[in-house]
Amino acid sequence: MTHSKRSAVGIALFIAGLLAMGGWTPAFADNLTPDSPYSQPNPAPAASSGSAKSTPADLDKFNSEFHNSFQNLIPDAPPPGYTTMMGKWVTTMYGFVQVDTVYDTTNSYNNWPFNAAPANAQVASGSGAGGSALGTGLGSTIDSPRFGMDVNNSRIGFALSSPVYNGYKLRALLEMDFLANPGEGLNTTGLGYITNPIFRIRHFFLDVTTPSWGNVLVGQYWSLFGMQPYNIQNNLQIAPGPGTAYGRFPQIRWYKNFHFDQGLMLEPAAAVMTPPTTTGGMPSFTEALKLSDSNMMSEMMIGDTGKGQFPASISISGIEQNYSGYVTSTSTGTSANYHNTANTGFNSWTAAGAVDLLLPIIPIKDGKPGNNLTLQAEYTWGQGDAWQFPNLSFGMGGATVNTVGAGYAGNGVIMNNQFLPLDIQTYNADLQYYFPDDARTSIVVGFAVDNASNLQQIAGALGGFGVGVPASGAASTNALYTYLQPDTHLTFAYVDLWHDFTPQVRAGLEFGQYDAVYTSGVNALDNRVMMSWFYLF
Repeated sequence: MTHSKRSAVGIALFIAGLLAMGGWTPAFADNLTPDSPYSQPNPAPAASSGSAKSTPADLDKFNSEFHNSFQNLIPDAPPPGYTTMMGKWVTTMYGFVQVDTVYDTTNSYNNWPFNAAPANAQVASGSGAGGSALGTGLGSTIDSPRFGMDVNNSRIGFALSSPVYNGYKLRALLEMDFLANPGEGLNTTGLGYITNPIFRIRHFFLDVTTPSWGNVLVGQYWSLFGMQPYNIQNNLQIAPGPGTAYGRFPQIRWYKNFHFDQGLMLEPAAAVMTPPTTTGGMPSFTEALKLSDSNMMSEMMIGDTGKGQFPASISISGIEQNYSGYVTSTSTGTSANYHNTANTGFNSWTAAGAVDLLLPIIPIKDGKPGNNLTLQAEYTWGQGDAWQFPNLSFGMGGATVNTVGAGYAGNGVIMNNQFLPLDIQTYNADLQYYFPDDARTSIVVGFAVDNASNLQQIAGALGGFGVGVPASGAASTNALYTYLQPDTHLTFAYVDLWHDFTPQVRAGLEFGQYDAVYTSGVNALDNRVMMSWFYLF
């Protein structure tokens, strides 16, 4: 270890030691933290010695401080409860157990479709990515139903919140689930990827609140694009359904909340983030601006666990990324089909934007949930941002677009010695209605769309896609076959019914339909019924 590295580690340990000193009382003395748009200022508790015994009232204050402190960062985490540990720092373990059952009318998917399109015998080959040949039974295999079960989206997290020291406050989050490869990858025809999942990092970050300069977040956290996670639709699909910006990436972020009179809050933010490809030479850049109004509050759910009260808001965000590399060879494979010259470099910047809306059509009254209706919507546009949508490749995997590196599928094509980005638009909306039973029951209707508006033109320039193009298309999500052509348009429509039996036990039932349009004009459908059970702790 170099001298500079030893110095940096020493300074970090010294600062952590300073922050951990002192009694535990100041940990909840700032119940209204600068980054929380939902808290209300409470009088600071009277000072007491660090040796004072905790009481139920103290625990309530700790839980309140913790929840208010983290609400703006992890709204999809259940409020802290019996697992809170009191001390100089507030430490909480949280999470949930989730059991999913899935029925698909086709064999297009495993349990996690993400943004992949459904297929049928007209757009799929008989040689599976997992090595099995389906041969003459292809049509009946793909067009037959499929049932699956898993617990892979279950989650566990540890959150720490420090006392305030000279106006500074540190928080850290360590959150994990079981959706790592091969759960999210290909070659997933066996049961091993369900019964023996891999534990993975979901969130790992440190957030520092300063007295006047806002917050600095360092680590793996939600992308700013789409002002995540507030944009995530309320449905049962895992991580998530199509057409929703969704992803957690290593980053360095600055943000600051400006509270105005009448409940208005403005939040600017900017971040430097990991690039879209592992061979990228430049980081990606994101920026966002969000306006919220706490006078119009709504009961709603983010994803399938982030249930709570949220203010009306509108935000705009952008992302810029660089694609660069070299065409290594055109002598074999399909590289020559893209009119590239061997050992030719390419370099291109792309950009995309997003607008997100949370509108309480029937807001909650007097802080009491129930009989309220909320519209949640998002629209994104731009180029090269498919990597912000899990597994969004438009069926353009493998040699169809890649001549070097990884991460280009769905973002663009290396053609004529340059990177030609896809023009991508996504949009989604859902309506959440909570019945007047203290919001224990709700119904949701929604839709989402992925669209690549110039992909048909690219397909025409390349002479189309099909059996004549070797190794064309992307493998399916369940690795049973490969697409023979890209899809230009995917729509997902759904209706959900939710019920909380207790504050900890929740169940959801969903019917959804995937509808894809391919470059040949072929349509492929998959109807999905899904039921999930949750135990939140």
